[in-house]
Amino acid sequence: MNMLNYKSYITNGAMCIVLCTLFVACSGDDLEQYAQRADNANEIGFMPKTENVTRSTYSQNNPHPATMGVFGYHDLSSITIDKPANRIFSNQEVSYSYVEGKGIWSYTPTKYWPEYSSYDSFDFLGYMPYNGSASFSYQSTIYTLSFAANLNETNMIEGTNLPLICNVPHHKNAPGEIVDFKMDQTMTGFQLNFKLGAKMSQVREFEITKVVVSGDIPYKGKISRSYVIKDKKWESAPIVWSDVDTMSMSLNIANKGESLILNNNGFQEWGQPFFAIPDESFKPTISVTYNVKVANNGTVTRKEVTNNIIFNENNFANLRKWELKPGKLNTLKIAIVPDHLYILADADQYIGYLVME
Repeated sequence: MNMLNYKSYITNGAMCIVLCTLFVACSGDDLEQYAQRADNANEIGFMPKTENVTRSTYSQNNPHPATMGVFGYHDLSSITIDKPANRIFSNQEVSYSYVEGKGIWSYTPTKYWPEYSSYDSFDFLGYMPYNGSASFSYQSTIYTLSFAANLNETNMIEGTNLPLICNVPHHKNAPGEIVDFKMDQTMTGFQLNFKLGAKMSQVREFEITKVVVSGDIPYKGKISRSYVIKDKKWESAPIVWSDVDTMSMSLNIANKGESLILNNNGFQEWGQPFFAIPDESFKPTISVTYNVKVANNGTVTRKEVTNNIIFNENNFANLRKWELKPGKLNTLKIAIVPDHLYILADADQYIGYLVME
């Protein structure tokens, strides 16, 4: 992985918090969504899988949003996309339930493959969660799937019910069998990591007690993905967010151990990843609250100290080059050091500069 150099700092008395960002792609786990094929083999059923969401995002009984929207056609073309006779599903809401160890996707009215036995070309598209205003359109050789999404503090902190969109349409050359969707994450993730500088750890111990990400945070927008057919195969374009709107939010990024004591043992993770719409309007303030103790006896010398840093291009000159993309998990490395501004040159090397106050 490549390390990018950024510099910024926050000061409080004689201390600085330095934010350095390392980008790591998601693991690419194929997390099967526990959806089971219907007992009736003739039923048109669905089984979505996530392609670029970390396993920790979902649990077995809540592996994804509870609803999905589906578009489906037989003999799809630029001419037939608007013809009702060729539509099998037009933004059909499909609901997920997990009962007695089984996951099931269901919808009404149920449709069956024998109804379409005379056709030999089928294409299906899906997204999550369902939205009544979703659309599938065609213009100038390009097919586009679009839907609106709303987020809140719970979505962003816990990583549940995040919007997903299919990688490419599922194509079939004959009726029958399950419809498999490979779903891609539309959000970008951030994992917080903290480290205490070597000079600090010689005489002090830091206990982080709280981390809050706050400000005007993007919480809703329109998600679109375009598809084209080349050599009789579907290809997809990157996911695009548009019409993004912001709202004042405070994301309390909790740590499972409540507090985190920093020593000289390298970076330590704080909490689980949190998520955001990958948009330039994501410029929150990261507030870190901690206690300072004397290393050899534990005496508290400073209590509930809070340092802030704004996640924007003023503090990070190369912000636009970060390429915050859907499906990426970005590691935010925060180093606490005394009166020095550090540039993270690579994974193991720091270059120090004195901050002139």
